[in-house]
Amino acid sequence: MGTRPNGEEVVLTAVKRNGCAMMRMERLKKCDINLKKVHHIAGGPYRGILVNKQADQLDTVGPCEGRVEFMAYLINSDHNNEAIRDRWTLRFWFRGQSDGVTKKQTLTEYFSELISPKTLPRKYVGFVKRALVLLQRYSLIKRLELEVEELDGEEDDLPPIKSFVSVFTPDSYTYRFVPEVPVESKTFLAFKIKAGCDANLSLCAVYGDVERKTYEISLGAENNARSFIRDGSLGPIKAESHTVNLLSENEFRYFWISWADHHVQVGKGAKQGQDIFLSWVVPPNRQFKVNSMAVATSRQTKGQWEFAEIIDAKDLNKNKRNKIKLSLLWLAKKQKMLQVLEDAYPISITTNTLFRKCTVKQGDTITAVVMLKDMEKKGLVREVEKGVWIRMQNKEEITEHAVHMVKDLPMLTGEDQPTIGLITTLYHEKLAVDAMMEDKKTYIKYKTESESQVYTLGNIGSYRVVSTKLAKMGDTEADVVAAENTVTRLLGTFSQIAHVFMVGIGGAVPSYTDHDKHVRLGDVVVSTPTDDTGAIYVYCSKVEKIKKASGYSYVTRIFSPKEQVLTNAALKMKRQVESSLPTAPRPWDQYIESGKDTLRGQESNFHRPMIQRDKLFYTKPDGDVIQVDHPRPQGFTARHNREGQTQVRYGVIACGQRVARADPVRTDFAHMNSVKAFQQEHDAVLESLEGNCCESYLVVLGMCDYADGSKKEWMSYAALAAAAYVKSLILTM
Repeated sequence: MGTRPNGEEVVLTAVKRNGCAMMRMERLKKCDINLKKVHHIAGGPYRGILVNKQADQLDTVGPCEGRVEFMAYLINSDHNNEAIRDRWTLRFWFRGQSDGVTKKQTLTEYFSELISPKTLPRKYVGFVKRALVLLQRYSLIKRLELEVEELDGEEDDLPPIKSFVSVFTPDSYTYRFVPEVPVESKTFLAFKIKAGCDANLSLCAVYGDVERKTYEISLGAENNARSFIRDGSLGPIKAESHTVNLLSENEFRYFWISWADHHVQVGKGAKQGQDIFLSWVVPPNRQFKVNSMAVATSRQTKGQWEFAEIIDAKDLNKNKRNKIKLSLLWLAKKQKMLQVLEDAYPISITTNTLFRKCTVKQGDTITAVVMLKDMEKKGLVREVEKGVWIRMQNKEEITEHAVHMVKDLPMLTGEDQPTIGLITTLYHEKLAVDAMMEDKKTYIKYKTESESQVYTLGNIGSYRVVSTKLAKMGDTEADVVAAENTVTRLLGTFSQIAHVFMVGIGGAVPSYTDHDKHVRLGDVVVSTPTDDTGAIYVYCSKVEKIKKASGYSYVTRIFSPKEQVLTNAALKMKRQVESSLPTAPRPWDQYIESGKDTLRGQESNFHRPMIQRDKLFYTKPDGDVIQVDHPRPQGFTARHNREGQTQVRYGVIACGQRVARADPVRTDFAHMNSVKAFQQEHDAVLESLEGNCCESYLVVLGMCDYADGSKKEWMSYAALAAAAYVKSLILTM
């Protein structure tokens, strides 16, 4: 709600069209009002309202963004003060870029106040006056249209009030979530769509996530010839039907979707059960509660959607927007608590420390504890002692994976001893690595008085492997010591380890001109030497600007394994891939896909973000930052290039806060040292490896940003890509 903006008036224009009375009420700047058309300028309590002469037609405007249909019984003085029964349609247009929930709430509040029993006018003219006065106060509403259709005959029952929400989707496969159409308490949805083809509607478990725990209904796909139900956005097809000319870009077509009892059905029309053409009984391991809904079209067409909802008069005055905000706030708080526990994992955190890190207010502690208990029931966390919590690796969907809390590890002898160690830092890095194993078991060696440890033992091919996770690295002395201790315990506990991989995420070093040297988000960088020093990893501890020159000097330490077994294996696989046909699948591709399936049940989303989310920026010499295009492949490479495919690049990996983030230092350091990727400070891990006489190690990182690997959107997929590469490499050894 609001007040009438300065310099604006509310103008009423009435027309007769097809036997219906139509009134348009809209805000206009004073300079845009044609006074020759004005019939009356109101004063007193109606000051700021102008009434135009009756027009032959209304100016054409775009489609409305919401509407309400209802039956009205009002007294019309033109009909001897008789009570006339009319069908009224109230259409809404909004100003600005407000979100759909805000618009829906404004529509509901406006209509609620308009028909409030305390102030509802009994006469037709009074109703129109009230609509005009309210429009002055609701500044978010740009325009209203009231269409009145007089009905004949009698009806015993007053039909329900229907609210309609319009949603517009652009000509790109970009999902728009529609929180203004709540579905969490429903199992049925009716809607109509105007689009030439490719109308996609996703029913999702998690708001904002159309990849994982999503049923995607694609209508009029393949040039308006087929329709599908998919398990996830662009996921495997679970039901399909030939539906030639199902959609139309010139008229609305009605459809309904039902997901009652985990049976997804789609039909034509607005009545449930009518003209079913898609049906899928969801298996138990893919079932979930639908909590949100999103829509999209494709590059070939734009779409206009309309969703209907019955308005319960008892609910009109409830502030649904505040409920939605509160729900989203606690959802964010839950994710924050999981994030804090994941960063610390396998170390436990007390309730007080957790709430302090998550800024839980004193008055919200009971709700937060209830949320923790709920997460414990779902297997996400565990209260290992009273008031002490730890993140748990919840059950995967495909592979058997037991997780045990133990005081001491079981005795391992002979072939049970792992010979390859896998070190991760972030929780989703460990999930990705573990997804590459067969016959795995996880042991959490929990200690209250000191650092806990986690080890997952399993097989990759003929090799016995073990993975562990560091507590999230920081730059304090305690963080460094903790990381070194974790590595020392790993190598001490499993004395047969001969090779170690550090697997995780990092920040790409792009090439702005050469596609073959360019590193993009989702790509993998493998630490390999580029000169005679044999350095695969460089840590920069100090940067100084060279006086009277344009360059910088750096204090660095290089890391180079004494044994080249892993490096040689990586370069051998590089040559094999380069010598194969361009259309041939790369070894790691299949493990990325199987890893996605294995990790479907996890909280993190391991699907690849849309390629449009990979935006490249360039810092100009004057410091201005501009967005630029990624370099395009040329010649032979261009003919076989598949955009969005994970590429593997080879070169030096670097770390050090002083060089990882800020240009032009980052670019200069990368050029000087042939760096392909940066990561957050992990030099302590490599120091501990060399200090514990580990002579064979390799660093493999998936790219999630163009800095140091700290941005979240691409993290999970990048970790999965790195883990898939490591598996493919181990299988060639």
